[in-house]
Amino acid sequence: MAHTVPAHALASLSIAALALAILAACGGDGAQSGNVKPSPKARAAAAAKVAACRRGDTTAMYVAYREFVKVTTPTAQRFLTAAGTDSAAPEDGFRAMQDKGPSYYYSGDSTAQRKVLEKLASVGPYASLLIVHRGAVSTAGGDTVTVTLRGHFVGGELDGTNAAGKAITVACGEAGWKVASVASGAPQ
Repeated sequence: MAHTVPAHALASLSIAALALAILAACGGDGAQSGNVKPSPKARAAAAAKVAACRRGDTTAMYVAYREFVKVTTPTAQRFLTAAGTDSAAPEDGFRAMQDKGPSYYYSGDSTAQRKVLEKLASVGPYASLLIVHRGAVSTAGGDTVTVTLRGHFVGGELDGTNAAGKAITVACGEAGWKVASVASGAPQ
């Protein structure tokens, strides 16, 4: 059952809300109680940081995957993720792979794998990196995320070559998510 609010009650609520907003903007009881308010510059910086990191660790995941692709040698031109497993790239990780080059789902089924390998071979002898997601850990505040990735090359002359595992730490600052550190030697 819907309830209706009389127009005069809405007007009273609007006036009360406006009065509270003006009181808060002018110092209100926070100034009288001795609370120190952050400066407009500090409030703006805090708001910018919240806006820059609004998507939480999903954007951090994108940045970590992009960095893994960038620092992995030999350089890959196309990418694969282990579809349907706990090692599959999360959505933003896969999007980072797609932004760097053609990306494919690589199934655990041998028939499906053979089809992908045939497709890759038909397109050309480009290095194809299967990226394996080994986990992500974030700090309690959520402003730092460490993503552990490893990989190996599939098909072509690099078939079976391992890519060094990496633990990539991404931190949120005023400009958004940025790579804070890359540690080699993450577990294969």
